[in-house]
Order: sequence, then structure tokens, then C-alpha cells
Amino acid sequence: MKQRRGYILFELVIALSLLAGVLVMSQQWLVRQHQVQQRQGWELEARNLMTALERFWLEQRRVPDSLSELVSKGYIAEVWQPWGQPWQLSTQANLLRLQTQAPDSTEARWLARRIAGASSTVDDQLQLHVWQPLLLALRERYLHRIPDPDAPEYSAMASDLDMGGFSIKNVGLIEAERLAGQTATLQSATIADLRASEVVVTTLSAAQATVAGYDVVTIIERMQQLEQSWQTCKAQGGCQ
Repeated sequence: MKQRRGYILFELVIALSLLAGVLVMSQQWLVRQHQVQQRQGWELEARNLMTALERFWLEQRRVPDSLSELVSKGYIAEVWQPWGQPWQLSTQANLLRLQTQAPDSTEARWLARRIAGASSTVDDQLQLHVWQPLLLALRERYLHRIPDPDAPEYSAMASDLDMGGFSIKNVGLIEAERLAGQTATLQSATIADLRASEVVVTTLSAAQATVAGYDVVTIIERMQQLEQSWQTCKAQGGCQ
């Protein structure tokens, strides 16, 4: 009977050992699964953040001052921070770089390998790179010519330019034989021939102007003659 009890105790120890091993392996598997899901979430969050930055850059035509501006303007709900460290923003030409501190080089390299254009540094930093949206780059280069002294014809256009209703802003100098538009705001202009349905100005200086088919200079001269005649008439006491 004592021998049987010894066998039962031995079997119980073996069973408990196996159960403990299963529990340990199960816990390790759950931890790995959590890490896998977390990392997959990081990939998605990183892409969402980069997409939001591209949208902001395209719509606002500038990079954000900070990532909190993406939240305030409704591009993202909150700023994603994979390891709880803040992002550092820096710009270089047409590139926006985001950088944050990873807990170790393994984490930084793992995430960098799964995000297009990302990289890791020797000091365990994760870097994300967002390039200027192509559409915005094309908009900024629209009508942009770099003068070539050896080939001035490159700066000439052989056809009319239709802007399709879009505005031309921040123009330093326009030299044209004919300019037609619905609205123009000018600080200074020298115009040889001005034709418009309505002109609102504070001061207008013109060598020659025609209003409703009448020459303005002729009208002014006639008014001056009438004023002189009126003053002469008043001086003689004949006009009251």
C-alpha cells in the first residue's frame, strides 16, 4: 500500500510538472502573439500617420509645425507613438523626416524594414520619411522656367495659356501685350491701354483715357473752360 502511495505521489509530481510546462509555453505563446499583433498595428499606424502628413502637406501646401496640428485639423484622432517617445520633425528641401527613440536596435530595425522609406540609426532611432506630394510639386513648378542664357527660346511660349479658372499669385512682374481677367489686385501697374467694365482706384494717372466714348483730357479741358467762364461771369455780376 505504501509503495502504491509512492507511485501516486510520483505521478502527481510528473503531472504538475507537465501542467506547469504547458502553462509556461502557453504564456510565452500569448506574449508572442500579443507582440505580433502590436507590431502589425504599428505598421498600420505608421502608414496612417505618413498618409495624414501627405494629405496635410498637399491641402495646406506646407508641412505641419508639429504632429498635434494634424489632430487639431482633423487629419488623425491622436498622435501615434510606438514606444511612448515623442516624434521629432525636421525638413530638408522636399523631404519631411520624423524621428523617435526605440527601446533597442532590434525594435527599430524590425519596424524600419516593414515601412517603405523608413530607416534606423546607430543610436536606436526610427526614422520615417515623407516626400513632398507629387501633385503639389507639379503645382509649384507650374509656369516655372529656369532661364538659360544660351537658349532664351526655352522661356518662350508659342500658344495662349488658359489657367482654367485657377489663380496666379505672388507674381513679381508681368509683361504682356494683352491681359484679360475677371479680377486683378495690383499694387502698381503701368498700362498703355486699359479697357474695363469697372475700375475702382484711389488714384489714377493716365496720359490718355476714354470714358463712354469721350476723351477724358478733352472733357477736363472743357470743364476748366466752363469754370473760367463762370468765374468771369460772376466777377462781372452777371451770374448769380
